[in-house]
Amino acid sequence: MQLIDNRSSRDPAVNLALEEFLMRRFRGRETVLLFYRNDPAVVIGRNQIPYREVNLQQVRRRQVSVVRRISGGGAVYHDPGNLNFSLIAARGTAPFPSPGDAVRPVRDSLRALGLPASLNDRHDILLEDMKVTGTAQYRAQGQCLTHGTLLVSADLGRLQRVLSSDSEVSFFQGRGSVRSPVTNLVDHRPALTIAMVRAALLQSFAALHGSVTPVTLTPTDWSEIRRLAQSKYRSWDWAVGCSPEFAIHRSARLPWGRCEALIRIRRGIVTHLGVTAPDAAPPALAQLAAGLKGCRYHPADVAEAVQAVGLGAMIPARSCPVADWLCASFCWWR
Repeated sequence: MQLIDNRSSRDPAVNLALEEFLMRRFRGRETVLLFYRNDPAVVIGRNQIPYREVNLQQVRRRQVSVVRRISGGGAVYHDPGNLNFSLIAARGTAPFPSPGDAVRPVRDSLRALGLPASLNDRHDILLEDMKVTGTAQYRAQGQCLTHGTLLVSADLGRLQRVLSSDSEVSFFQGRGSVRSPVTNLVDHRPALTIAMVRAALLQSFAALHGSVTPVTLTPTDWSEIRRLAQSKYRSWDWAVGCSPEFAIHRSARLPWGRCEALIRIRRGIVTHLGVTAPDAAPPALAQLAAGLKGCRYHPADVAEAVQAVGLGAMIPARSCPVADWLCASFCWWR
């Protein structure tokens, strides 16, 4: 088994890019194991809608990153109190491991630490019926990535705040996460540290996959990883534009009265805007539906469309409340 050195990076975009890079770089070789910790971030599944999974006002206020991973599954919270693990295995002559088989060493390592861990039907690891690990898999070109996050001493208060969707937003399509009560390992064994848990995990994985060979990636490898982090994992196209079709209902009190908007978005692009407004609303508001169609659901693009029909000039203010109503106050993207 090859153990990858991630240079102690806590950048979620870099660590997700590293996982994808390892899927390609170590194709067909022995099992690869990676451990990493991230700065505060919400990591959403490949098929999820960030507007549904994340409290975007909390994310902006607390400077929490939102990134999309290549595997499916639900949204999870990362911070330095989480220990994340990634296991990459080639299929070879044997079938891919099920998610449960792949993470059973994690359960076993927790038991070795004196914690009564169990594995449920969704391949989550539980302590006293509360979740400490969620897992997901991605399979491509004869390789299988199984990864998960282990709550050791995470900020559970922040986790709850950033993973509760903004109450003003209603969703009509799209898949949501299954919420579960969570707990930290230190709530059950206060003396545990990240280093102790990592050592136990490594021992458990090595018992199953063989002796451990540390691997240091080359400067050329790291250049490719950083390029992938920038071009994909930090991009609007991947983080937002890959969302399945959904709709958002927005309401606000504007200078001419209360207005309602139903915005339909597909692959990050506005496909329909329906507006209900009082008679006193300016005619330009009706023109906005045509102006927004085909635009990215991005604060800058929405603000530009609002200005193009003349609505921004009607309300002299530092920020345009029409654009805020439709998008900006609920978009963390800068």
